[in-house]
Order: sequence, then C-alpha cells, then structure tokens
Amino acid sequence: MGTCASGLDGVKDDDMRGRNHQSNSGESLSSSADDTGDKERYKPTGESRADACQEVGGGHSTVDRGDSITPREERATSLDAPPKGEGTRVTAQKATPTPKKRVRELRERLCLSAKEQPQRRYGNLYDKIWRPDILREAWRLVAVNRGAAGVDGESIQWIKEYGVDKFLEELGGELRLGDHRPDNILRVYIPKGDGRMRPLGIPTVTDRVVQMAVKLVVEPLFEADFLPCSHGFRPKRSSHDAIRVIDDCLRRGYRWVVDVDLKSYFDSIPHDRLLELVRRRVTDRKILRLIRLWLKAGILEKGWITYPELGSPQGGVLSPLLANIYLHEVDKVWQRRAPRAVLVRYADDMLILCPTEGDAQREYAHLRNTVEGLGLTLNAEKTRVTAARDGFDFLGFSFRLGVYTRGGKRKETIVKVPRAKAEKSMRAKIKETVREVHLGDSLDEAVGKLNAQLRGWVNYFRISNLDFAVKGLVYYACGQLRLNLRRRFNRKRGQYVTRWADSMFHDSYGLYSASLLLTGG
Repeated sequence: MGTCASGLDGVKDDDMRGRNHQSNSGESLSSSADDTGDKERYKPTGESRADACQEVGGGHSTVDRGDSITPREERATSLDAPPKGEGTRVTAQKATPTPKKRVRELRERLCLSAKEQPQRRYGNLYDKIWRPDILREAWRLVAVNRGAAGVDGESIQWIKEYGVDKFLEELGGELRLGDHRPDNILRVYIPKGDGRMRPLGIPTVTDRVVQMAVKLVVEPLFEADFLPCSHGFRPKRSSHDAIRVIDDCLRRGYRWVVDVDLKSYFDSIPHDRLLELVRRRVTDRKILRLIRLWLKAGILEKGWITYPELGSPQGGVLSPLLANIYLHEVDKVWQRRAPRAVLVRYADDMLILCPTEGDAQREYAHLRNTVEGLGLTLNAEKTRVTAARDGFDFLGFSFRLGVYTRGGKRKETIVKVPRAKAEKSMRAKIKETVREVHLGDSLDEAVGKLNAQLRGWVNYFRISNLDFAVKGLVYYACGQLRLNLRRRFNRKRGQYVTRWADSMFHDSYGLYSASLLLTGG
C-alpha cells in the first residue's frame, strides 16, 4: 500500500526569520513579469526568450547573482509622444508585478531552458521554494481548491483566522532554515462508481502549500519533456482534449481499441525508481529529500500509523505530477517504436486505437511488457481488446455504435454519450442535496445547489450527445423536490404529482430546465 504527503506540526508561533539559504553550485533564476494572461503559459516571447539562456541556463551561482528573492528594480519608461502643447517628456512608473505574474515568468524561463537543454539537470532550485511570491501563489492555489484538514486539524479557514501573512512568513523561515518536516497523512475513503471504496491521502494544509510550491518550480522542467499523448493533470490540457483525439481517430478509421487499466497504480509506484526518474531533471538534494519524505510519510488510519514502501497517494498535490513522470517512460517507449496505433493517456487511464485487430493485439503485448518492466501490473479483468462498434468507456464517456440515414441509406457511426455510472452518480448527488433541506426550510437554497451541479455536469459532457441524459436528470431533480414537499405537507403518493408539476419548480423556484441547460442560456 503506498502513499505520499508532507507536513508541519501546526503553525509555529516563534519568529522564524533565520538566514538566507545559499547553495554551493547551480543557477539562480530571477523573475520578472510582463505577462498579462490568466492561464499559465510556458512559451516565452520577446524579452523572456532573449534572456532565458543567460538567466536560467547561464550557470551563474546564487552567490554570484545575489538574493534571488529580491525583484528587479522598477524602471521608469518614457512615453515617446509628449502631451499636446508641452515640450517635456512624461514618464510612467512600471507597475509592480503580482506574485502570480512573477511565478508565471519564472515557470516560462524554466520551461524554455529545459526545452533548449534536454539533457540538463538542475541542481539549485531549493531557494526558489521559499521565495515569498512562490509561497503566496502556492497558498492561493491551495486555498482555491479548499479541501479538508489533515491530521493536525488545521483547515484553510483556521489559517485565514490565524493570519495568512504570518503563516507564510513562518513557513518561509522554516523552509529557509531546512527545518521543515512532513507530517503524517490522513487516510479517508470515497465511494467509486462500482460500489468499491477509493483510498485518498489528505496531507495537512501546510504540507499542501509546500508541495504546491515545489510543483510550481519543478513542473516546467518535466513539462518540457512530456509528450502530446499525455493529457492528464497538465497545464492547458484537459480530458476534453483526450476525447477529441479519440474522435479524430475513430473518424480516420481506427476501429479497434485496447482499453487499458492499471491495477492500483498510485499505490504501486516503486519509490526508488520514481526518484531516479526525478533525478534526471532535478538534482537539488533538498528538494529530492522533501519528495522522499512525502513518499515515506506515515498514513494515519483508524488510529494506526503505517509507513508505505510503494506508491504516491491520490490526494496529495504533487502526486499527479509524480504519476506522470513515472508513466512518461511508457510514452517514450511508444514514441521510439512509432507504431501505426495511437496512444491516448490521461494519468493512469490509457487507450490504444488501432486500424486492425492484429495491430491491437500486437500493441497490447508491447504495452504489457513495458508496464511490467516498470514494476506495474495490468488489471486483467478490465484490460481488453475490443472493436469500437462493440463499445468502450473512457473518462466518463461511453462510445457506442449509432446509426444515421443519408441519401436514403442507413449508415453506422460511433457516438459518445455520458456513461451510465456518471448519470447514476449525478442522481445520487441530486438526492443528497434535496435530503439536506429541512422540512421547515425554503427550497430556494437547494434549487441553487441543484442548478450549480446540473450546470457543471452538462458543461463537462457538452461535447457528447447528452439530450436524453439531461432530460432524465432534470426530471429526477423535480421528482426529488416533489418528494420533499409531499413529506412536508404529509400528502399521499398519488396527491402530489399534479399539484406540484415540473413547471412550478422551473417557474417559481428557478430550477434550470433541460432546454436551458442544453442551449447554455
């Protein structure tokens, strides 16, 4: 059983100013910000591209370049045209970059440097981890994701009440002095679609902030190497991108599919081999030590603490990146072989699309050998070779045989619809939302939650044929609301259907109708 985490035993109240960390060798990465986009970008332009080799790849040490925390001095920019009727120039003060922009600029430079130097290893990154802008952005991302408290019981709200500035200052001092120690991980379980329970590991909020800071710094180095067949948990990539690749392959005649499922992947990753792959890009000993401590962190479950020998737990901030780093070896083997088939991977979920059954059988054998060479195991019950017309599932979508008529002739095609398990899970959420409403309370709040849930579900499955599914979900939501009113007014089963029609919930309470959801109105 495997898992990973990082931690801090609460927030220390003592002053942690400490001393500045300096590495013996390596490079110092300065950061500036002219980027104005909201999404992360790794493709530098203009001045960033010109300076990248000097600032990231030039080989200067941290001592030579000075304190990497201090931003560049603000420079006055002259405006070429003076105001009408005046002969003097007007100067404009350059805006102070936000932490988000500074971090984005650093990540741009790191990624560009890694792309231009595929064999380079980075040995001086730790001093970036405790930079105030990095920690501030890491806290913002963790706070947005919310999440439960870890073993220390300290939640996002608790830290806000304690003082975010004070918390980040103390954490930065602790990291600067090298005193940070990961805490144990809280093990919880969530239900899966097949009725089984999925284990999750919840690090403390402090650990999640530190893991996010490490991810912000090291992720661009590995993103420079990742291949286009990988779509999961990557910047500017999504499950919809993977589905579009599948659609394109099906249109081009790839009608045989190898549906791949890895057995307990996140709990089976060998720690030593994973760290060896991380060292191909990151050789900073302090960062490697942090990652090892997260992988080896104790797991608290029902009062007992166990220490894993394998795995990186689902629930940790850094786990998706580590999982991609390990399965990148599968992608590389695939690229070297250059088969006729197409590999689509979203974390540990994989599909291989092939033109013929023979190709599918051959690629399945190659993949099995590659996976076993990495110390992983294919799930024999779920991994299969199938014709696309017989149906397959991927990322919540079901691909099925459909028919249409053109020119008076009946033709076959592959259509995609929301998976039955996805509809079942959504019905369970609707039922739970309505059940939480006390019989004496208004339904307005419940309807607001239902609208948000329905809107999110439709937005995810919008690229499929979902008309029938959406109508069914809206009808089910109306039924649950009627059931609440029947209990509230103690009405018999046959008395409430006509009295509280579906239209009442749409007109009086504002519940989204199926047509409104489908049109995006």
